[in-house]
Amino acid sequence: MENTPLGSFPETRIAAESAVAYANATLDGVHGRPLELVPCATNGSPESSQDCANRLIAAGPVAVVGGVDLSTEAAMPLYQQAGIPYVSGSPQLSGELSSPNSFSLTGGTLTELLGITEYLTATKHATKVHALYADLPGLLTAAIQGSQRILRAKGVSDVLLVSEKVDTADFAPAVNQVASGNPDAIVVVFPAQSCARIAQVAGTLQVKAPMYFVGSCATPAVARAGGRATGNINFVSGYLPLDATGGDQDTKAFLEKVPEASRSPLSQASFSTVLTVRSLLAETAQTTPTDLRNAFRATREHPNVMAHPFTCDGTQIKVFPSVCNTAVRILRWSDNRFVGVTDAWVDGRELMKLIS
Repeated sequence: MENTPLGSFPETRIAAESAVAYANATLDGVHGRPLELVPCATNGSPESSQDCANRLIAAGPVAVVGGVDLSTEAAMPLYQQAGIPYVSGSPQLSGELSSPNSFSLTGGTLTELLGITEYLTATKHATKVHALYADLPGLLTAAIQGSQRILRAKGVSDVLLVSEKVDTADFAPAVNQVASGNPDAIVVVFPAQSCARIAQVAGTLQVKAPMYFVGSCATPAVARAGGRATGNINFVSGYLPLDATGGDQDTKAFLEKVPEASRSPLSQASFSTVLTVRSLLAETAQTTPTDLRNAFRATREHPNVMAHPFTCDGTQIKVFPSVCNTAVRILRWSDNRFVGVTDAWVDGRELMKLIS
């Protein structure tokens, strides 16, 4: 999705293009044949997502790599009917997490919220958690409401949910409301453009409570918008901070190929997903959509790129069988880069048992 008031994420396309260039120049493509990327940007409407799906399907791809599109739900039946695997490292909607031909190499906002909840209850022992979330129908609202039930089941006595429009003219009233009562933590679930404004307002209002933003907000622009309050802002991501990956070849390629302004967990997701699709295609004798789909379903703790290994057997979260990986990292912004708050993965998938 690009150039739309609901959100614009060109870094996902830029990173995917960079990954293809790297794969062809350094990794010999797939079986000596070059990868070709056909990009299609949506404007956030269901019609636009369906139009992109039809155009991509007509191109006869072996897979569709999903970036961030808040209307992907409308396109998923088309990919399923065409038998084309839909692979994403940054899923946002329930259709991406449950379609039988979809493979989510991280759980996106769903598992980020589970990870935050696990971290706040098991590590920080929070008793007052407030959340500010985008007033959008679908998975985001359902996930934040599910988190409320989990928090209460884990003994968090004070849970406050505050919703706001993504394009509101003034976030100050909502930020004031969510920060009232001195909560132990504030969880923010919004697209990146809104998150920068929220971080800026929080800095101006000198909000003292630690804030936890989901991965779509983990961009340098959002981190810097907090000004002097940046040290109070945390992020959750399915991807490793770039200084914690051991300097492997793929990470070095990401740093070399992706412009600094476009580096974020969202661009890591696209770069990682393209390379993971390439690696599975390289492991198969035939490079058809069916072969790739079967290869994904056979994975068990398969190496991921800049992320936790994945298993696509449909059992990680049974209600969302497309999720192949539920581990996340808690990050903060320091010295102009994202660094880990802890050195371990946080996995909240067991919390789903409290609401299922």
